[in-house]
Amino acid sequence: MTNEQLREETVHLGRTDADPAEVGYDAGKLDVLDRHFLKLIAERKLQAASYLLARYGSIFAHKSMGARVGFEEGGDLKPDSIRRIASTTKAFTAVAIMKLVEDGKLYLEQPVSSVIGEFDTALHKSITVFHLLTHTSGICPDPGYYLEPYPRGWWNGTDSDDWIKGVLSGPVRCKPGEFYNYSSAGFGVLGELIGRVTGMHYNDYVARSILEPLEMERTFFEVPPHLHGEVCLAERFDAERLTANTKQPGKMPRAGGGLHSTLHDLWKFGQMLLDKGTFRGKRIIGRKSVEAMTRNHLFRVPAYAWGVQIPSKNYGLGLNLFLERGELKSQATFSHEGAGRCALHIDPAEQLVAVFFVPTSLPGFLPESIVHPGNIIWSGLN
Repeated sequence: MTNEQLREETVHLGRTDADPAEVGYDAGKLDVLDRHFLKLIAERKLQAASYLLARYGSIFAHKSMGARVGFEEGGDLKPDSIRRIASTTKAFTAVAIMKLVEDGKLYLEQPVSSVIGEFDTALHKSITVFHLLTHTSGICPDPGYYLEPYPRGWWNGTDSDDWIKGVLSGPVRCKPGEFYNYSSAGFGVLGELIGRVTGMHYNDYVARSILEPLEMERTFFEVPPHLHGEVCLAERFDAERLTANTKQPGKMPRAGGGLHSTLHDLWKFGQMLLDKGTFRGKRIIGRKSVEAMTRNHLFRVPAYAWGVQIPSKNYGLGLNLFLERGELKSQATFSHEGAGRCALHIDPAEQLVAVFFVPTSLPGFLPESIVHPGNIIWSGLN
């Protein structure tokens, strides 16, 4: 895509606090990033793209381009559009768990069976809170995790009235701690733990202890109807989620993927983690908890993630520490991504927070939409 074609496209600008040069960033790389996203949109690999970059606590880039809705006319994606963040919700669940650890209401090596009776079996009684946080419990990997040709649906157990027994049905994949098996259902169990320990619904605890203190005013489990016209939708299923009751009694808490948010709100959460648990003088979680969440807890634990063999998976507490070969991010970078697709990356060494939404309804992993933008972004650091 030429510079002339780029100028003809509509690129919306959001609020920023600093010029790129003021925070040691090459502004020319933002043009490279814009052209990269616009090319993917023109090739119909992406519906739209938006991103926010901040360094030293100052936002220096905040843009959007493409269509807000992928299956009908809905106007442009805006920098403050709301988007389903899917599994990035797990990072919020992990912070909520660590807050309960800080309050003495849970401990990481605590057997889940001490709170949830269905885990008190020969197969499951050795599973701990730590195993759920690190995806090493052995229970219920996400459908398609092993590239199985006929994956079980989410409705096979997780949406039933007795969803806990549904999650635990059948054999475990491994003994706890032996193998990394990505499990959204395991985070659903963490959501149930939060509810039982606090006496509050998972949604309410996350809102009261994280969203409200951070003033994440456009982050919701259930987007208010008057904001539905500002939500980015890649497929009709996204629209159906907007009217779902996420607090339905007896159903699995959506602790593995229930939140909708914006670039700016997600930046607040990421900046809080970068600043060791505080945001604008407000303490959300303790420094030592953030340090625990962002250091590797798995040693020689293998993973087989959607076809990729990983001999030794690096993982924190609810946060990914694994870098692909050839990525330009600093070794200390931690992150979480979500299907659909969104990404939150935090680099303490460079004091950089990067958030981007790259919605698409196309199946499968598209490296150009996640890996390539990361390399372009990090290559602009002076």
